[in-house]
Amino acid sequence: MNTLFLFLLCLPALFAAVWAHHRISTHSSGTRWITRGFLIVLGLAFGWVMAFVYTESQGLEQALIFISSFGIAHVPAAFILQLKHWRGGESDKD
Repeated sequence: MNTLFLFLLCLPALFAAVWAHHRISTHSSGTRWITRGFLIVLGLAFGWVMAFVYTESQGLEQALIFISSFGIAHVPAAFILQLKHWRGGESDKD
């Protein structure tokens, strides 16, 4: 794959991961660490599978595939949490 394309895919994917974890602290008061742990494990597993099982890339491309896959695993959670924010579903922090 094109290294530049992979790098450009990493940026919004990592933004989605950061945004999801930022929103988790707003919406999940008691289970925030469980949710964060689940998303991190999910992202690591998805990134590993995509980088080491489904591709034959090596070096920088393999690392970029791992990073972008880690971020992409967070996109659904970031989207759902942003929708909850727009609806006004904020909860109190601990």
